[in-house]
Amino acid sequence: MRKDPAGPATPGPSGRSLAVNDLTVIKTREPVRLLWCDLARVVAATLVVLIHVSAKWFENYGRIPAFDWQVANILDSAARLSVPWFFMLSGFLLFERKPATFAGYMRRRMIRVLGPFLLFSAIGVLFASTMGPKPASWNVLLDPPYYHLWFFQPLLVLYLIAYFVTPVKANPWLGVGICYALIAVTGGSLANLEVSGLAVHSEQTFAYVLYGLAGHYVARVPLRRWTGQASLGVLMVAVAALAFATSSLSGATGFGNEALYSYVSLPVATAAIAGFVWVRSLGLRLGCRVSPTTESAVTWLSGYSLAVYGLHAFILAAVWNLAGERLLKLGALAGIPLLMAGIGALSLMAAMAAGAIDRKGLLLGTPNRRACGCDTGRRSARRPS
Repeated sequence: MRKDPAGPATPGPSGRSLAVNDLTVIKTREPVRLLWCDLARVVAATLVVLIHVSAKWFENYGRIPAFDWQVANILDSAARLSVPWFFMLSGFLLFERKPATFAGYMRRRMIRVLGPFLLFSAIGVLFASTMGPKPASWNVLLDPPYYHLWFFQPLLVLYLIAYFVTPVKANPWLGVGICYALIAVTGGSLANLEVSGLAVHSEQTFAYVLYGLAGHYVARVPLRRWTGQASLGVLMVAVAALAFATSSLSGATGFGNEALYSYVSLPVATAAIAGFVWVRSLGLRLGCRVSPTTESAVTWLSGYSLAVYGLHAFILAAVWNLAGERLLKLGALAGIPLLMAGIGALSLMAAMAAGAIDRKGLLLGTPNRRACGCDTGRRSARRPS
C-alpha cells in the first residue's frame, strides 16, 4: 500500500491502493466501486425521504406547537443538500467515463434514467388521478405528474449534455468556485436578493447542470487533513442560516414559507457543495477502515437509491392518508423518525420486490441481477481478462 502525505490510502482494484488525492476513477475494463460515491448516494436517498416526511409537519405551521414546527424546519434545512448531491454524483461519473459512441452512451447511460422516468411517471399519473393533487398538465414531458418527479427532467438534460461536454482541466477549487457563482446567478438567488444586472429569474435547469459540473471538480479537490472538517463546518453554518432565515420568513408571512428551501438557493448550494467535499473526504478515509461486509452493505443499499427516490412519495401519501393526524399528535421528535423509518423500510422492500421482476434494472434503476449473477444486488467479482 503506497502512502500519500495528504492522507491515508484506500483500496483499489486488484489489491492496489488509491491515494486520497487521486482522481478516484480508474480506467479499466471493469467498473470500479467507489465507497464515497455509494455512501453519498445512500445518504442522499435517506435525506430525500426526510425532506418529504418533515414537510408534513412544516406545512402545518400554526396548527402544531412551535417546537414541533422548528424541529421539522431544522431537519428539512439539513436535508436539502440531498437532491444537489444526486446531480453532483451524476456529473462526476458522466463527465469522467463516456462510451466512445453516442449510441453506446444512450444504451449504457440514458436508458438507466429514462426507464425509471417513464415508470414513475406512469405511477404518478395513477396516483394524481386517484388521490390528487392533479398536475397542471398530464404531459409528463412538460409537467411532472407527481411533485417529486420534477427531478428526472433536469437529470435527463444533464445526461444529454454530459456526452458533448468535456470539462476543462483547471484548478479544482477554481472550477468549484465558478460553478457556485453561476448557480447563484442562474438559480435566481441574486434575483431574490435584488442584485441588479445579474438577476436571472428562471434558469434553474442550467443550475442543475452546473451542479453536475461542480461534482466533477469537487472529486478532484486535493484533500488535506483539515479539508473535511472545514467543509463540515461550512455545511453546519449554511444549514443553521437556512433554518433561521426560513423561520424568520415564515413568521413574517404567517405560513410555512419554503422560498429559501429551493435547491438552487445560496444556503442550499453552499451546504450541498461543502457537504459533498466532506462526504468524499469521509468516504475515502473510511475506505481502508470499514469491513468488507459494511462496504458491501453500503454498495447494496446504493443500488436501490433511485428506486427508493421514485417510490417513497407514493407510499408516504398512502400512509399519511391513513395515519397522518395520529402521527402529528405524536409530535415531531417521535413522529418524524417513526414515519421516516417506516417509509424508508417500505420503499426499500417495494424496490427489492420490483427489482426481482425487473432483473435488468431497466425500469427501476436497480442493480442488474443478471450481470451480478446473484440475487443480492451485489456485483460478482470477476478477474480482468
